[in-house]
Amino acid sequence: MDRLPSETESVFDVFKQAGKQVTHYLLWFFCFALGLGLIFLLHEVLEVVLFLRVNPWHLRAYRLWSIFLMGMALIVSMFLVEGYLRRSRRDGRLFGAMLTVLSVQLTLIGFSAAALYFTEIRDFLLF
Repeated sequence: MDRLPSETESVFDVFKQAGKQVTHYLLWFFCFALGLGLIFLLHEVLEVVLFLRVNPWHLRAYRLWSIFLMGMALIVSMFLVEGYLRRSRRDGRLFGAMLTVLSVQLTLIGFSAAALYFTEIRDFLLF
């Protein structure tokens, strides 16, 4: 937990610290929103990949359990990201940590979107 302001700190220092904390949580919320988008994208990729290879009765179970398991993984990863951002804010390198987290998330989103795009192209070319 952050320390309370002392008498030697100015009002500007308190607002600067509060601004860093608000920025930290806004960035964390943005990462969470990107994570939700990644889950829905991965769900579509899984559905396309499994659609022709799995019994339709099993497909529904795979879809429901995949959402549950990816949601649990998102919750755990968001706790880890929040701790990482909090430590980096304390050390004064919040921007670098945010770039690291965003680069990992955007790379995963890019690979998932490319996989979905290429499966749709392949299906289009086969028919």
